Amino acid sequence: MKRFILLLMIGITGFYSCQKAEKKDRKASHVLVIGIDGMGAHGLEMAQTPNMDELKKNGAWSMDARTILPSSSGPAWSSMITGATVEKHGVGNNGWTVENKLLQPVFKGEHDMFPTIFGETRKHIPDAVIGAFYHWGTLSNFFEKGVCDVSKPGDSEDAATEMACEFLVEKQPDFTFVHLDHVDHAGHHGGYRSEEYAKAIEKADSLVGVFIEKLKEAGIFEETVVFVVSDHGGFEKSHGRSHPDEMIVPFIISGKGVKKGYKIEHPVFIYDLAPTVGWLFGFELNEWITGSPLVNAFTE
Repeated sequence: MKRFILLLMIGITGFYSCQKAEKKDRKASHVLVIGIDGMGAHGLEMAQTPNMDELKKNGAWSMDARTILPSSSGPAWSSMITGATVEKHGVGNNGWTVENKLLQPVFKGEHDMFPTIFGETRKHIPDAVIGAFYHWGTLSNFFEKGVCDVSKPGDSEDAATEMACEFLVEKQPDFTFVHLDHVDHAGHHGGYRSEEYAKAIEKADSLVGVFIEKLKEAGIFEETVVFVVSDHGGFEKSHGRSHPDEMIVPFIISGKGVKKGYKIEHPVFIYDLAPTVGWLFGFELNEWITGSPLVNAFTE
């Protein structure tokens, strides 16, 4: 009986240890995701974006990545951070909360919702330092409560950037997610092909440059993979439908181990983000995801 209990304990220990990502399996020490709300790929053609251009030059990219339907923020950001689509994660609109779900997810983790890359990183790397900073305060409804070391809203793109940069320098975190909302505001106000929209993208590009400088200041630039992504674009002054200006978004990856100047020729979807981050951190997401890690964007 004692021998049986001992073997059972060894088995349980082995099970839980295999759930944790080993450092030797990690391909990057740090990941920074810069999410720019409402930035369609067509917008980059209208604006001067030297910092994003530099990331493309030194990284892998697609200007033909696709979002999901509906091409709205809540469903799209949820798809990006879960790796799944709406019919799986169940986030069908911007009013979704974990306490008020109209459509139940097909799979739930420990937090009564479809697992996101925030919760999965905490699960597989328990001592990871994780931060989320978001211009749109509602964004925090779409990921697990209590899994981030820091989760803070900012009342402007500059405030969100400042908080995130302080976090990068002070904590040198494993995973940082930043959401900037002003480009979408410009699209709704002036139109998604207006001069106002182009200027907002140029402002976002300047903030991308700030993040790169802060990574260098923190001494972690060479060990970081940076993603610049968007949830959707827009047509005229709205979004949510299937017009190409709404559906087609940029997807840029740059940093440690990323191929340089590499145009990703195969289809890319926003829900490829979470499995790619998981792959970089040495773990796989659940079997119900839709996306796939973009391994061909990396040299290893």
